[in-house]
Amino acid sequence: MKCSNCHTKNDPKNKYCKECGADLKTHPEHAQTVTNSELYGKEVEVLFYIDTSTGKITGFVNPTEDQISRYKKDGVVQRVVVEAPDHVHTDENAGAVLAFIRQSKEFLGEEYDEADYRKHSVADLKKEYLRLFEKVLKAKAQRGMK
Repeated sequence: MKCSNCHTKNDPKNKYCKECGADLKTHPEHAQTVTNSELYGKEVEVLFYIDTSTGKITGFVNPTEDQISRYKKDGVVQRVVVEAPDHVHTDENAGAVLAFIRQSKEFLGEEYDEADYRKHSVADLKKEYLRLFEKVLKAKAQRGMK
């Protein structure tokens, strides 16, 4: 976190600036930054399902056993990593998205050829995965799967 007084970079856990001693926690924008930055890089479990009243995908982060048992038959549980908004996408991220696309295609019984996807940006791969994810949820509902 940067000090608003002298602009020195400080540890987010610091209460006072290491350079000038200014109070770092008095500015609300800094408190929000510290809270959000603590989330980045964390792995969480998300239960995605289609809300029957709106038809849109929604979900629970780190769902309880009760939520899993109630929504699992119409949903999918995924482990995801929270990324910073300015996170630079790498080939590693593309590989992870391709793995999800491959799993979705296999579930749907569709042919998967990685070469078809290698020319796409990570953003486009994520859009394709979300499209496939909706198809998986609908297929699960039609098959009556848990």
